[in-house]
Amino acid sequence: MSVLALVEKLFPFNYSITGSGNDQAIAQYINELNFSVHEYASGQSLNGWFIPHAWQVNKASIYQNGQLIFDAKKSPFGLASLSPSFSGELSLNELQQHLTSCENLPDAMLYQWQNLYRPKEMTWAISMPHQQRINLSNVSYQVEIETELSASTMKVLDFLLPGKNKETIIINGHNCHPFQANDDISGCAVAIRVLQALISQNNAKQTKQKYSYRIIIAPELHGPMFWLNEMDSKQQALLKGCILLKSVGNTAAMRLQRSYLGDRILDQAAQSAFEQQYGNFSQGEFRTIYGNDETVFEAPPYNIPTISLTRWPFNEYHSNLDTPDTLSEQHLQDSVDLVLNIINHYENNSIKDVRLHVENKCSSPVVLPVEVTTKLNQRYKRNFNGLVCLSAYGLYKSIPQVSKTGVDYDSIHGRWNKLMNCLPREIEDNMTVNDLAKKYNLSGEEIHQYLSLWVEHGLLLLK
Repeated sequence: MSVLALVEKLFPFNYSITGSGNDQAIAQYINELNFSVHEYASGQSLNGWFIPHAWQVNKASIYQNGQLIFDAKKSPFGLASLSPSFSGELSLNELQQHLTSCENLPDAMLYQWQNLYRPKEMTWAISMPHQQRINLSNVSYQVEIETELSASTMKVLDFLLPGKNKETIIINGHNCHPFQANDDISGCAVAIRVLQALISQNNAKQTKQKYSYRIIIAPELHGPMFWLNEMDSKQQALLKGCILLKSVGNTAAMRLQRSYLGDRILDQAAQSAFEQQYGNFSQGEFRTIYGNDETVFEAPPYNIPTISLTRWPFNEYHSNLDTPDTLSEQHLQDSVDLVLNIINHYENNSIKDVRLHVENKCSSPVVLPVEVTTKLNQRYKRNFNGLVCLSAYGLYKSIPQVSKTGVDYDSIHGRWNKLMNCLPREIEDNMTVNDLAKKYNLSGEEIHQYLSLWVEHGLLLLK
């Protein structure tokens, strides 16, 4: 079976963090590999994150003068995930504040995910084709939304291929986006084909790889964080790296996002594999190309070097247009070959991880008042383990608008978002406010104010 055929097999399910779609899909995954299934009850919390209950839409309708003009229930993309029930009459302006569409994809229905990751900011939202949205009349509308929640469990699929050494590399794909093939069923399918290829190699050679390899397929953020949290420190210490496969089936060039440190053996193996396979290629530092589960695996105390492989951005991203027929078997197989190439370089790499220390120096020292100097020289100590749900504390810094070329992380909003995501590791590195201001080209006073909020919430302690 081709990689694309596997995508088609895993695609037609109404995935989320919990719910019947994920449950129904499990048999298809287990038919490919004998996955262990870890279950985590809905309602559990961790660092401000909550595993949501299973969510069901009973009604999601917009009426004008008593006539139904839009039935959002007809599409799994019609109503934003976890939208609460609502009934009321709204003006056009009020309604528009709850509608989403895309001018560049006028026929698309958009995937609305925000409620899943911002539990204190939940609201209802309806997606409709852009042309229909802009043609709405300036009259009043009646909105009727009926949804319900029920207890469920989040499933994390886990397959381990033991090697001669128990030190393990994780290969990760997420399965929480409903009916979206590239994001990220492509990553799940490629991960499965990679492990099947390794198993075949082992059987042919009657031997094992030097290292162990482990697939984790789970809802993004929630799945890996709860899975890691239940491990003891000895198990965590065996996890030496992670390869994230995120949207790897379209026809764009493959891009490499390096780990937080950027110079680990896994980074070096990926660099060699990319050069061998492509010659010239695009790469970026941690959180400068694609944002996903790398912040979970790299969060202290885990500090697992994590690289991302992605062909993002792509036009159909987060919409009902992200279907298997937009993917390329050639590029999916290329993704499989690339991961196997990275593994081969990792297996044969005798270079040890050597941390590069770069000292930040001002070209022209400035004499500052004592009070300001004290703020800028302030250091902090982490008072949490794992990834924190920053929106739960009012600490979330949104990314800039996504364009056809991705996200501009050099903009001020991009730099703040990158600082936010890297901050736990920067604190581990004992960086001062001034160090952070220099690295991210941001105001030291504003960074100090931001970190003071972390202190107020008990997430950081003053050193």
